[in-house]
Amino acid sequence: MPEFNKLTLNDIEKTRDYFLYSTNKTCDNTAGGTIMWRDFFNTEFNIHNNTLILKVIIKYHGRMTAFPLPLGKDVCGSMLEVQKYCHDTKIPLVFCTVTKEEIQLIKQMFRHCNVMLYQEASWSDYIYNAADLITLAGRKYSGQRNHINRFNKLYDSYSFEVISESNLKEVRNFYTEYSTKSTKTSEIYTEERTKIFEVFDNYDLYGMLGGLIRVSGKVAAFSMGEICNDVLYVHTEKADIEYKGIYQIINNEFAKHYASDNINFINREEDEGDEGLRRSKESYHPCEILDKYIVEVM
Repeated sequence: MPEFNKLTLNDIEKTRDYFLYSTNKTCDNTAGGTIMWRDFFNTEFNIHNNTLILKVIIKYHGRMTAFPLPLGKDVCGSMLEVQKYCHDTKIPLVFCTVTKEEIQLIKQMFRHCNVMLYQEASWSDYIYNAADLITLAGRKYSGQRNHINRFNKLYDSYSFEVISESNLKEVRNFYTEYSTKSTKTSEIYTEERTKIFEVFDNYDLYGMLGGLIRVSGKVAAFSMGEICNDVLYVHTEKADIEYKGIYQIINNEFAKHYASDNINFINREEDEGDEGLRRSKESYHPCEILDKYIVEVM
């Protein structure tokens, strides 16, 4: 039976390479995202036969223990280890953040069992063609281009900078002020705020890709994410809305800088059930809404 240990910040280097085995584009299969949300999901891990097994607590009609699909050289063998663990500890065998394609693997692995599927729309990831967010070409992006053109007219002295040790303190100060103005009090927002500061304080260890927008010398927005395989993941994006069009600017500049020729997609992650976030993400015309499922094997 695998022995699970609490996932800590210091485990990021130990686990990072396993995420390269991911065959889907979910934001859950990223090293930085997993570490950022480890406390929210009470994440524990085990490495079995060169394969990473994660154990989490998800909040779906209460709280339940669940397992993302293992990442590594022995996915099927590790799934059987998870089955043994659940049998020995007398808990249901539940996999989470499973894509439609991966459901077939689970059904094949446990073909003599009943398989139940559950899905929550607020968990779905918004996936975009990288070229679309870089060029904003075509009629469907006229709204975004109008916002950017307006921004350029109002603020002609802006620049994009890569986040580094030289400006990290300024970005941290910007976010400190930004977060004190926010009226959001949800558990997700509170955890995100805590972990963004953790990223700032451990920037090199996290290995995040970051960018900021500076207007007249002052930080006005920033974005942070990471690349895994051919996907650029945007983990967080914050901007001062007093600058009209600032979100369109940071979105476009971040994509132009980090979505290089070998990046085919940009994942801007879930809307968390927030209606404003949903409308914003939909306005950029995703090429895919990547649904994720809870799969219970009985």
